[in-house]
Amino acid sequence: MNKQRLLHSLAKTAGPCRAVAFDVFDTLLYRCAARPADVFALMERTGAAAPGFAAARTAAEAAARPPHGEVTLAQIYADPALRGADPAAECAAELACVSADPDLLAAARACKARGLAVYAVSDMYLPARQVEAMLRRCGFDFLDGVFVSCEYGVQKRSGRLFRLFLQKTGLGARQVLFVGNDRRADALGAALAGIRCLLVPPPAAPAYYVPPQTPEQGALWAFVRPRAPAGSPAWQVGYSLLGPLLTGFAAWLRRQQAQQPGARLVFLARDMDLVRRLYGAPAGQGTGYLRVSRRSLCPALLQRPLGAAALELLADALPRQRLTAAQALEYLGFAPGTALPGVPPAAAVDLRSRPLPAAAQDFLRAVAALGKGPAGEPVRRQAQLVRRYLAEQGIGRGPVLLVDIGSGGTTQRLLEELTGAELCGLYLACDARLHAHLPPERARAFLFGGRPAPLWYWAGQPMLERLISEPCGPTAGYAPGPGGVQPLCAPAAPAPAVEAARAGALEFAERWRAGAWGAMPPPADYAAEALGAMIRAPRPAEAAALGDLTVEDGGVWPLAAPRPAAYRRDPRAFGRDLARARWKTAFLRRAVPLPLPWWRLYAALKAKNKL
Repeated sequence: MNKQRLLHSLAKTAGPCRAVAFDVFDTLLYRCAARPADVFALMERTGAAAPGFAAARTAAEAAARPPHGEVTLAQIYADPALRGADPAAECAAELACVSADPDLLAAARACKARGLAVYAVSDMYLPARQVEAMLRRCGFDFLDGVFVSCEYGVQKRSGRLFRLFLQKTGLGARQVLFVGNDRRADALGAALAGIRCLLVPPPAAPAYYVPPQTPEQGALWAFVRPRAPAGSPAWQVGYSLLGPLLTGFAAWLRRQQAQQPGARLVFLARDMDLVRRLYGAPAGQGTGYLRVSRRSLCPALLQRPLGAAALELLADALPRQRLTAAQALEYLGFAPGTALPGVPPAAAVDLRSRPLPAAAQDFLRAVAALGKGPAGEPVRRQAQLVRRYLAEQGIGRGPVLLVDIGSGGTTQRLLEELTGAELCGLYLACDARLHAHLPPERARAFLFGGRPAPLWYWAGQPMLERLISEPCGPTAGYAPGPGGVQPLCAPAAPAPAVEAARAGALEFAERWRAGAWGAMPPPADYAAEALGAMIRAPRPAEAAALGDLTVEDGGVWPLAAPRPAAYRRDPRAFGRDLARARWKTAFLRRAVPLPLPWWRLYAALKAKNKL
């Protein structure tokens, strides 16, 4: 129920009443946990309680609770199994992990503004002063009274707590409206005391997340439910999907750096800019930000002896596409208009296959020879600047942990070839090529247990990379400057969707770290599953918000931007646009807005090498 409908229902139903009473938990307040008992397990995970506390605390409550009554926190902690445990720690955790339902907060304030008395009535083992403190912390500092079952030994579901509430306040049953979320305890319990009840629906489950199976998953699930300020679809993707995923990645990076004292953590531009910000350490304090791209490093590689291994690396550094000879030469640093003798500028160079076709090998060797002559002067100048820039950034001096989004470790291999250093790559994810080229101790991947990522990840990786990248163009080259070599970034048009997604991710990280479970990294694998659900079957809102973005890889490619009107005139244009799209399930979802199994179709075509 949205805020306007809720306020309207309350105004209409509570009109003849003198007071409105609200249930507390899962109505006015929400815990950052899927189940109440998860709070105890999460206290263990974050160091607020000793190991074994959760099981002992759950058993103690079950033993102390009478069959048809309420139990107090003091009675629970009197259990011998909890000897030495401090109930204040539980109270502190409960206080830290609650937040207000913004609609209910607005509704309660509106009732108070109309002159109604406003109360809270709750079945709870925590003492009333603790519940009052939780309510005040969340903005409910205007209540006329709080009634908690453990103070009186009676519960709502029997109707007795409601009758006691009427007795204590002097109100008649017809003068009160109760607002709750539970049909048995709230609606029926209130009815037993003659009080009308308005049931409010629970908040929607977070988009793309499956029901949680562990306390850690439950904490994230509860945290990203749409109780956060309403944002655009791109902001919501950043807050609920990218934020948890990258905050977990940043925590993993901290652990990796702690295991190698003295190693410097170097984030690769552009795609690791958001991770660097989430990591939190400024440059110079054990971290760095390296503005390189495969394209910017190619001129230096072209000056190296082009043996079989270097030739393979050069091919991997180029876009894995069919390029024209002119496109390949410009990518490698030659001046626009440079031609390779005997090769027409429009001639196709196929760089997609491995092993590299003989024609492509011959072309690259001829390009390397061209780079040694007069036409290669711009390439040689850039190669010198590349080497100077890497030296100024300390690549090759001391141990370096290189952070990248990851696939086959090509940039790490390029840097190692150019500097002679052995780096350790730390990747968000990888494919099967990574450990074919780099040993596991020098190339580690965070997601999927370090194993090659599944198909859905690569289907959405261009979208993911665009959303987390610094909002600028790629590093196109270098220029000398007064303070050293200056990277040159290609221009980039503003992209509000990228800015919104990044803002959402940063807000998630800030809130999570300030919350009750901030000492515990969010379960990134659970967030990755949710991201996979969005990649496979995006809702129209996300497909539309992100589909018009473009990505660069030897050209500019749309993520998912169909042109339905054009297909009526030229049906073959659909196939061409689908081939260009870098997020094909979103393209299909937008082009044909029907709930069809687009992912299964995509996976089948991919398996047959049709896409």
